[in-house]
Amino acid sequence: MSHKDKEFLSGAYGLKTLEEAMAFYGEWAHDYDEQMEDKLNYVAPRQCAEQLGRHLSDTTAQVIDIGCGTGLTGLYLHNQGFATIDGIDLAGAMLEQAGKRGFYRTLIKADLTQPLDIPDATYDAALSSGTFTLGHVGSEPIPEILRILKPGALFACTIHEDIWQRLGFEEKFNAAQADGRLETVEIEQGYFFTHLEPIAMYCVFRRL
Repeated sequence: MSHKDKEFLSGAYGLKTLEEAMAFYGEWAHDYDEQMEDKLNYVAPRQCAEQLGRHLSDTTAQVIDIGCGTGLTGLYLHNQGFATIDGIDLAGAMLEQAGKRGFYRTLIKADLTQPLDIPDATYDAALSSGTFTLGHVGSEPIPEILRILKPGALFACTIHEDIWQRLGFEEKFNAAQADGRLETVEIEQGYFFTHLEPIAMYCVFRRL
């Protein structure tokens, strides 16, 4: 791994404040795809999109890409034939890159840790890859994501193994299942990068 690759990863996983995150992604937005896919073999977006596609055959479904960044995860979903994809992210520079892909219906600039200006039961599915990891967003958005999903909708996401319990993801998913809002479809371990730590939890849940 080159010095630039190490600098990139340490910077991403070392983010501690909103200001640091905005500055980091503002700096890396134009080089993000090349850095992640070409140099670091970032496989999570493709695997997350394919995991959702295995459980969702209706390509007319309305899907929201949570923490869409430059649109890597949305691209792999789009390549499976899904035609109605919205994206949401806080970083304007990343959304600008996502918009250039041309397949997003709507791109929303919003803080995922705050209430979302989206009506209840709007989407048939949601997916999120690389958002719930070290230095990024914790489990705070989970109730809002479930709120904007229709009954029966699927939620596919990757979650960094180190924060699965520590930042409350396991607790929130268990609570949502206990009160009848959610059921687990599939949870498996994998990699964010090809055969390279860290470990990702690849999850699919169904909104009840």
